[in-house]
Amino acid sequence: MIEVLNPGTRTTIQDAGRHGYRHMGIPASGAADPLCFALANYMAGNRWDAPALECTMGGLHLKFLEDTTIGLAGAHMWTQINGQNVENFTALPVKKNDILTMSFARDGCRAYIAFARGLRAERFLDSCSTYIPAKLGGLEGRALKSGDRLKTHNRPCEAPRKIPLGFAPALSHHVVLRAYHGPEFEQLTQESKRHLYVSPYITSDKTDRMGARLRGNNVETKVPISMTSSPLLPGTLQVLPNGQPILTLIDAQCTGGYPRVLQVIKADQWLLGQIAPGTQVSFRRCFDDEAFDILKARNSFYSTLIDGFSF
Repeated sequence: MIEVLNPGTRTTIQDAGRHGYRHMGIPASGAADPLCFALANYMAGNRWDAPALECTMGGLHLKFLEDTTIGLAGAHMWTQINGQNVENFTALPVKKNDILTMSFARDGCRAYIAFARGLRAERFLDSCSTYIPAKLGGLEGRALKSGDRLKTHNRPCEAPRKIPLGFAPALSHHVVLRAYHGPEFEQLTQESKRHLYVSPYITSDKTDRMGARLRGNNVETKVPISMTSSPLLPGTLQVLPNGQPILTLIDAQCTGGYPRVLQVIKADQWLLGQIAPGTQVSFRRCFDDEAFDILKARNSFYSTLIDGFSF
């Protein structure tokens, strides 16, 4: 139904992820930005967790071999159908032989293209999400390449839908993440504790779905720390021996041996998927009870629009 003419920087098939297997060393994977992923499916008339395409940094070209409807959400890329501009965060019909092109991301990092009825893909542990390091899910466990052909399911779906005012998130090159203290935070020097909350960091070119290395003020411990491997989650900020922090993202390994100094709150983790190389990242202090209230409010807000969705 859909032919990949150019896969862009990296495009994969993702869904809501394979949760509950981190104790076996298998990350959840799934859409790096679950909010924009869910909005794309909502507009296409699907369940929020239907498999869709995640286009990283842009450059994707698709040819449609049948009429269908698509939903676009996420990073702002100059998107066209047959050379005509189309709006982001919208649903639109496409005809047989139409060609969709996406230029490179201007704001954000990842865009989502959902197709009416959802994509067919390989399943592993009840998920179609592509996890490239272990070649799981998606299409042969890899990123798409030119010449690939994708098919949709024949399951029923609803008519295309519009996003009401106020539900589409704003994206920028400066990502502000609320975080609470990690297990080793108190072992930092006072100066380093202050730097984490007042000094922005810039992500390096070593940024992918596993993590983002941050450039900025060194983060130092009072004394050198020797740790055994300990549990990690997406949104954990670790400190490397050279003092530079690294932020784990959606495909992060399940354990690590570096000090864990901050943990991004669950309600803000969708923003991790929009961190590109060169993005400015700032952290803001959040207390545990505040994190719970923020998550509860966000889930309540979006569940009024998207049935079954939660962060």
